[in-house]
Parts: sequence; structure tokens; C-alpha cells
Amino acid sequence: MRKEWLIGLFLLLNRCVFSIFNLFPLKKKIVFLCDFGDNASFVIEELVNRGFKEIVVLRTGKCKKSFITSGARTVLTFKITHLLDYIKGLYHLATAETILVDNYFAILSITNFRSGVECIQLWHAAGAVKKFGLKDPNVIFRSPAAIRRFKRVYSRMNKVVVGSDEMVTIFKAAFDMQDHQFLRLGIPRTDFFYNPSAMETAKREMLAKYPMLNGKKVILYAPTFRDQQLDEQSIPLDFEDIIEQLGENYIMMIKLHPVVARNIGNFSHPLIVSVENDVDVNKLLCVTDYIISDYSSIPFEFSLLGKPQIFYPYDLDKYEMERGFWTAYDQLVPGPVVSTDDELVFVLQKNEFDLDQIQAFSTTWNAFSDGHASSKLVDYLLNKQK
Repeated sequence: MRKEWLIGLFLLLNRCVFSIFNLFPLKKKIVFLCDFGDNASFVIEELVNRGFKEIVVLRTGKCKKSFITSGARTVLTFKITHLLDYIKGLYHLATAETILVDNYFAILSITNFRSGVECIQLWHAAGAVKKFGLKDPNVIFRSPAAIRRFKRVYSRMNKVVVGSDEMVTIFKAAFDMQDHQFLRLGIPRTDFFYNPSAMETAKREMLAKYPMLNGKKVILYAPTFRDQQLDEQSIPLDFEDIIEQLGENYIMMIKLHPVVARNIGNFSHPLIVSVENDVDVNKLLCVTDYIISDYSSIPFEFSLLGKPQIFYPYDLDKYEMERGFWTAYDQLVPGPVVSTDDELVFVLQKNEFDLDQIQAFSTTWNAFSDGHASSKLVDYLLNKQK
């Protein structure tokens, strides 16, 4: 109750400041509010290439992207410990005609946007395994005030950008939205995978950063976060034993979800690489031969490359009970599901993957992501500015 009271007080103070700024005239600028920033960076690059400069980026404390060289007119650190930037951020939210967000932001619950203002949800993933929003099983344990706040946040979102009709169905349930609210334009960050030059540059960059990858079969282990392990994630895999069984032809990179504060730490084994939190996962995928994941959204994007995927949900029953899945897990994922380290090694050594299954998965979940998602979204944004 005390936590809810403090949240309410904080949002009330924000409402007062926002209401003052709401008296200022609207401007033809586009504001990005980012926890992640991957999709935003592609959209900003396209806007700048088209000559549009009135771009403001509000980076939360979670956001790993700096946007320093993005071409945005203003980049602010949107966290209360940077008070001046935070207040400026509220001003920009109150005076912009267009706002793009890439996550759930409680601050939206107090932003009574004026008529003509459009708030667009970019989200941060091409697909979804676990439930979120109003369908998150944990919602039933929240207070009535918290649930009302969630619904106010979702009501601020006029549109959502999607890469498939499957995500339309999910967002309708998660955010209580209607069919007309979806922009079926594709996911901006997937444009990267249709750009051979950008991918080759990224590959060279990753090999220069991690030269030990050269000549190896590269495995990327990329699990999602656990709600109770946001500071430091505990993973029950014996990475050294796995790589010893696989042999010297393989190397394993370990990349945790960006919301986890600390990576897994360094390994003494020469065939295991702990990847820094701020390394762009798109670039990592350019040097990856196999991914191992659990409930992450990375498989949706990696499927565009048509490469093998393995799924290791070591806490499947517990995670399903706590978070829930949109579809039965084994029916959704496009690859073998393993439950032990030995099974994982066996699958990799056997190397028999159904690439047609991966292609079908990609066709379904990336239906609107055709390499021009950023361009199509910018067309939409600039038409609004006229």
C-alpha cells in the first residue's frame, strides 16, 4: 500500500507540471520515449534522411542507446535524478503533436494529450511468447488503483506498430485495443536484416571486437529476464561442460536481456564469451550460427536469417504459471525444446534442424516486415505533419 501511495503522489506531481505545459502551443515535433531505443533509432535515421529535424528523444534510465549521433535535435535523460532534463521531457511530451513510445510507461497515465496529438506504441519486440499487459497473470495481485493506472496508460496509445496479424491479436488482448488502431507496417529494427551491406559491416565489427569467433560455429545463448532477477540473473546451465562436450569447433556467446542490470560475468574458458549489456543484439546475430533461447523475442527476428534455433526453458512450468504464454510453448517455438544440458549438446551435435519450420515461423510473424518498415512508418508520420 505504501508503494502504491508513493507512486500516486509522484504521478500527481507530474500531472500538475504536465497540466501547466499543456497550456503551451503544440509544435510539429516528434518525441520518442525510449526504454530500449532499437526501433526508435531506425525511425529517427529515416526521418533525418528525409530532412525532418524536429526530433526529441527521452531516454529512460533503462535505455542503453545514447542517440548522440542520431541526428535528433534534443536528447534528454528522462529520469527524476536528472531533474532539469526530466522537466524538459514533460514539456516536450505536452507540446508534441506526435509521440512514439517503446514500452509501458506509467507516466502516460497522467498525460491528458490534447485533440490532434497521436501516441504510437513502437513496442520493442517482433513477437511474443509470454503474456503481458492486462493478460499478465500478476495483474490480479495488483491493487484496483494500479489496474486503473494500467488501463489509463493503454488508453493513451492511439496506434500500435505491428509486424504480423498474430501481434494484432495479442495487443488487442494485452492493451484492450481495436482493429483500427494497428499500423501494419512491419518492425523498424528488422530492416537491418534486409540490408546486406549493413549486416556485413556489423559482422566485421563483431569479429574485430571478438576475434575468438573467427572460424568457429557460434552459438548465442540469449535468455529472457526473470522478474525477481533484474539485478543479476542466475542461470543453471553448466556452460563450461557444454562447450567441453561440443569441442573446439564451437564457441558460445552469452547475452542477457537488456533489462538485467549486470551481465553474467567473465569466464576463464576461451570458448565462452560473456557479451556486454550494451552490445547491439542485431549485430550479434550477424555472426551467430545457432541461437539458444527460452521465452525471449529474439527468435522472431533471428528467423529472418533462416538459421537453427534451440529452446531451453529450464523453468518452463514455473514460468508458465507466473507469466503465462499466448500459445502452448512447444506449438509456438520453431525448433527443438530441450530440458537438460546433455539434450542441448545432443541436438547441436546431431545438427538436424527443420529449416522449413523456421521459414514458416518467419513468414507468419514477420509478415509485414519487408525491409521497408521504417520508410513506411515515416511516410505515415510525415503525412501527419502536413
